[in-house]
Amino acid sequence: MTWTLDKARKVWKCSSYTDLDGETMNNFAEYGQPCSPYEHPGFDEDFVPDFANVVIEMPQQQVMTHGYGKQITAKDFAIVKRFLDSTPPIPFGTYSFQDLLKLGFAKNAHERWINTNLYGWGLWSITSGDLPAPDAAYVHGSISIGLMSGTKFVNRPDYRMVEAEIGAGNDNWDYTSDIIPGWVEAGVATILGPDHYNLDAPVKILFTGPGKRDVAKKLLTVPAGVGAHP
Repeated sequence: MTWTLDKARKVWKCSSYTDLDGETMNNFAEYGQPCSPYEHPGFDEDFVPDFANVVIEMPQQQVMTHGYGKQITAKDFAIVKRFLDSTPPIPFGTYSFQDLLKLGFAKNAHERWINTNLYGWGLWSITSGDLPAPDAAYVHGSISIGLMSGTKFVNRPDYRMVEAEIGAGNDNWDYTSDIIPGWVEAGVATILGPDHYNLDAPVKILFTGPGKRDVAKKLLTVPAGVGAHP
């Protein structure tokens, strides 16, 4: 068990992606912490949960190398493929995604995100990573993966390159979903859910720290007489 409690902030920190499974999530819904009172050591009898503000933090590196971001690469983002394969109408240089927005090459802020789910349909071949698929779908369900602020778009005469920093969007958990029918949710809650549903608001799952790095590059033919940049 790789859980620690930040007592000042009342935030539970998980340092291993696979420790946030279905049983652990049920414990958060029922007891406000990752262990049940029957798990010793582990259960913190001195912790008084706020069921309207249950918060979990996990490093981006965990979800991006062991979780559903495991197989995502820079080229899975349409903005990256368009930057590499087209001729951007922008000067040579290095740009952030925000720069591309200001220059009009990126159409809107949504282009840096992939929004999909772990229910078995959707694009980009999202997998459950190191968790069993039912656990991943139960805990995370609908997900988002994005290009973080450290991503750089490099435009040179002899190549174009994207140095991507990829991370998961913050998540939340409860028994409602915009894409799952109510009768399915009720069945899941009855079969898999906690004995006592104490939550007053969804569990917040926050991903922290740097994301996964991936580089996508396209070499270009430089016209005669044009000096290549190093």
